Amino acid sequence: MKNKREQSGITLKEMQEKSGIRKDIIRLIEMGDLNALPEPAHAAFLLQQYTRAVGLDSDAIMERYADELPDENVNERKRNQSQNEDYQYFKKVLISFLVLISVLFVGWMVLLQVGAQTDLFEKKPIYDVEEELITPPEESEEESSETAEQTEEPPTEEPEEAPATDYSYGGSEGSTFYYDLHVVEPLVISLAGENESWVTLTDDAGNTYAYENLTEGEYEVSPEASIVYLTLGNSTGINVLIDGKPLDNPDAGNAVTVYYEFNLIKEE
Repeated sequence: MKNKREQSGITLKEMQEKSGIRKDIIRLIEMGDLNALPEPAHAAFLLQQYTRAVGLDSDAIMERYADELPDENVNERKRNQSQNEDYQYFKKVLISFLVLISVLFVGWMVLLQVGAQTDLFEKKPIYDVEEELITPPEESEEESSETAEQTEEPPTEEPEEAPATDYSYGGSEGSTFYYDLHVVEPLVISLAGENESWVTLTDDAGNTYAYENLTEGEYEVSPEASIVYLTLGNSTGINVLIDGKPLDNPDAGNAVTVYYEFNLIKEE
């Protein structure tokens, strides 16, 4: 597949725009290291996108290399094993908690029994004096009103709404659009639309937030990130919001697959 791309004179950047696959994913596919993909279960879909972009027969490629595709059953077994381990851990914690409650209950019952037999909990007065009833002096109406005025609490101020992230458009290069985001933590990127689209959302800190077909989603970006990458396979059917504010794309035109690169400028 790599030979076919290079013989066709297609660069990695052009391949990214034609297939909708990021350059680092393209390199993994060309190296044949499909298990290193962020989501190996999507290997078949990515191979189809790649072969169609360079003009190869995707069905023939899939049939020829079917044995090299990641086994989805292995991933499923790993997930089931992890869930089973979590269940066993929760079961042990619950049993330990119940045993602790039982021990405390038995100890409390023993303490009550001992106290009843030894008058341990008998109340004894500290001072043996007669109580005197003290009648508070009557307050005049003026003193009562002054006291009421002094005890009135000042009106509480409503908390100011936290400032949202602001952004500025920095231009485009092909189907890639650049933005500067003046971030007030935490940064939340939301997606909403009526039509399903292939979406990848990652950052330069190694985090993958989305790698799937969806119609909507909301993702809180890690504070360690300084650049966020967003790919929309069907941009005409998905709206992008930054902290709830719709993202304006003046140069989008009729592009279907688009790429966003958000440069995060942290506000102190």
